[in-house]
Amino acid sequence: MPHSTVLFELFLILSAAVIAVPIAQRLKANSIIGFLIGGLVIGPFGLGFIPDNRDISTVAELGVVFLLFMIGLELSRERLRVIGGKFAALGVLQITVTLGLGFVALIAIDLPLPSALVIAGALALSSTAIILKQLSDERQLHTRFGRAALAVLLLQDVAVGPFLIMVQAAGNTTSTTSPWVSILAGVGAVAVLLLAGRFLLRPMFRAIAALHNPELFAIGTLFAVLAASTLTEMAGLSMALGAFIAGVMLAETEFRHQIEADIAPFRGVFLSLFFMSVGMSVDVGVVYHHALTVILGVLALLLIKGAILFLLSLATRFDRAVSMRIALGLAGGGEFAFVMFSLAAQNGAITPQLAAILVPIVAISMALTPSMIALGKKLEDIFHPRETDQLGEIEAQTDGVEHHVLIIGCGRVGRVLARLLKTRNIPFIVLDSDAQQVARGRAEGLPVYFADGSRPESFRAAHTDQAHVAAVAMGSPHETEKTVALLRQHYPHLKIFARAQDISHIGALSRSGANAAIPEVLETGLRLSDHVLSACDVPQDEIDTEIAKFRRADMLLMNELAPRSPGHSSASATKPALANNKPENKA
Repeated sequence: MPHSTVLFELFLILSAAVIAVPIAQRLKANSIIGFLIGGLVIGPFGLGFIPDNRDISTVAELGVVFLLFMIGLELSRERLRVIGGKFAALGVLQITVTLGLGFVALIAIDLPLPSALVIAGALALSSTAIILKQLSDERQLHTRFGRAALAVLLLQDVAVGPFLIMVQAAGNTTSTTSPWVSILAGVGAVAVLLLAGRFLLRPMFRAIAALHNPELFAIGTLFAVLAASTLTEMAGLSMALGAFIAGVMLAETEFRHQIEADIAPFRGVFLSLFFMSVGMSVDVGVVYHHALTVILGVLALLLIKGAILFLLSLATRFDRAVSMRIALGLAGGGEFAFVMFSLAAQNGAITPQLAAILVPIVAISMALTPSMIALGKKLEDIFHPRETDQLGEIEAQTDGVEHHVLIIGCGRVGRVLARLLKTRNIPFIVLDSDAQQVARGRAEGLPVYFADGSRPESFRAAHTDQAHVAAVAMGSPHETEKTVALLRQHYPHLKIFARAQDISHIGALSRSGANAAIPEVLETGLRLSDHVLSACDVPQDEIDTEIAKFRRADMLLMNELAPRSPGHSSASATKPALANNKPENKA
């Protein structure tokens, strides 16, 4: 009963994922590592629960299809705007130099030309899934390192299409057809698909959206992905390439965000199956007998690729601290290498034995990537020459400012506060590490400066010893607590007010030294309630009374949740909160 066998194998895979992924996350490893280890344990080379992974590999191929579709969907003009100047130069140089040097090195150890080209291309890529997730969690995407990493990863994603064609052409070595003919045929098929996507996809989705049927919209998305994949497969290319092109074509449409929401569950499930199947394909015997080769391969990948990234970063005028972080963060391999090795092994571009050695090399380097990113951050914190010049400029430009308000964070909350202070002619300085937010604040005529607002050096540059109030309006709860604690430690005279994520966050901020913490959801909810009640024809005076009651009750609860340290009096704790009991003026 083959169907029952497949269902039982899927059950085993899901069971292994449920066990392995939480363990990996507890060990602070990426979930991809959990999938790989889970697949290894239950696969034919592990405990042997699944003796043959061919059935699963067929289903898992859809994970690659959806991964490439999502990558293409993210390559909109809006996201590509971050690639400019030295960021673009670094990305292009990283791909070409790493590919070129890797190709030469592999040729030097007597690998065939097609195999060397495929392997060098696969190892030139880094893990988009691991790096961007960690940078996003740590709110590092808008730092110079984060923007450089994003630019390099986006350009690597753009290179995915040509790399797929390269793998396809390299695998045709046993065919009587010239590789150049295969490449031209692939380019022609891609051109046809681009034209079809331009003239058919947008009208099709507009017609579906006009019917206001969510289920049909999801079906239309799946149809677009699978239709494009089938067309490229019929043209002799991979299904993944067709999905990638479909994603790129849809990235510029008004339906992009809805498509992302519809496709995300399918992508997650099938992609987890793909990584599990990769884990099942790892031959433990081969790894054991070639352990030295695998270890040397990991070291060579990290050292050579890291050295290339470091030198290229310096050459494109990044300072040493950022160059070091780029080298450490992007030196590892990426998930798309598994795709390339799998396709290359299937079409004969590399041998299955070589693929069995390359897969654990990439997997181990990926497992080390989060630790290397953290190491780069620690080294930057030790040396960090990156902000010296910038902080000197801030100190010079704000010289003479005193008895001012220091605002840390120039997002929605910080800008509202800054505009109100400006209308009252109260001096203030705003710090933010997001270049886009700094540019937006400067465009509004606000004194916003690019600096990490969670560092004592930034406090000194902003003359915090002369300030009397600090408002911490950062988005990250962890960074907010850290900043409040540092401000309280270095400037005990300051009155510190902080933006809390919710009511439960108030206690932590108070213990860190905040005089008052205001949950961001409170006033938003009250303002929304005001408008809704008004639309329901409730008299405005009754609305004001009810909102005042809610505000008083919430502020009392906030004060109960904000335990005071010995250095804070209860009066100082109560006064800021009760000051908010007055009904808001209507806009």
